[in-house]
Amino acid sequence: MSRGLRKWLARAIIIDRAAVRDNSIIGRVARERTEENYRFAGRFVRGLSVLDIGGGAGIGHDLLLADGATSILSLDRHIAGPARTGDGRIRSVQGDFLTYPLADGQFDLVICLGTLFYLADVDAALAKMHRILKPAGTLIINCINQQLVRRYFGMNIEEIDTKFSTAYEVGGFRAFLKARFETEPELYVQQPVPVSRSVIDRVRFWLTPLTWALRRHPIVTRRPGTEGMYNYAVVKKVG
Repeated sequence: MSRGLRKWLARAIIIDRAAVRDNSIIGRVARERTEENYRFAGRFVRGLSVLDIGGGAGIGHDLLLADGATSILSLDRHIAGPARTGDGRIRSVQGDFLTYPLADGQFDLVICLGTLFYLADVDAALAKMHRILKPAGTLIINCINQQLVRRYFGMNIEEIDTKFSTAYEVGGFRAFLKARFETEPELYVQQPVPVSRSVIDRVRFWLTPLTWALRRHPIVTRRPGTEGMYNYAVVKKVG
């Protein structure tokens, strides 16, 4: 497969900002993956104020409210998702997270899902996430797995499209978070694939994505011999 065709395929799969009304296979998988993101985040929101970085069309905000979030600020560079009619707990604004003014210690919980690798300066972004969290606040964050991007498409994510900044394999992602938060993140995965060197697992590695359209994509603990297409972390601010 040519490099140009691999780039096209990668863009079609990765640039999949979930839309409410997109019935294509990729659109449906993106939407269902997004819903699972918010089901996972919903475990941590009860009684808390939430910032959702890259909240897009607002898919999943109802799930956060149902799980007890007291307020949600949804911030997205490209779209301000529609707030629930008559529900003042959600505020959706259009803006770049890196430049949008947010106060120190403003939020109990920050969510950054499917967004980190779109941010131009990931180090500055993580520093800001840390700054705007209250003491003992929680960050829920994910990132596409650079290791699997290279294996499937033969290049790093930043080579695929200028929209992308950077991504991490699981060890780099852990170190990236630990360096700023100075505490060990809890790690999870989504869309796991086998990565052992056995012949069977090599075949399964290439066939597994073909089944993604047939099932949901919950966030789970990584099993030995697998890697997640997306790595997830829950990390608390010390204080």
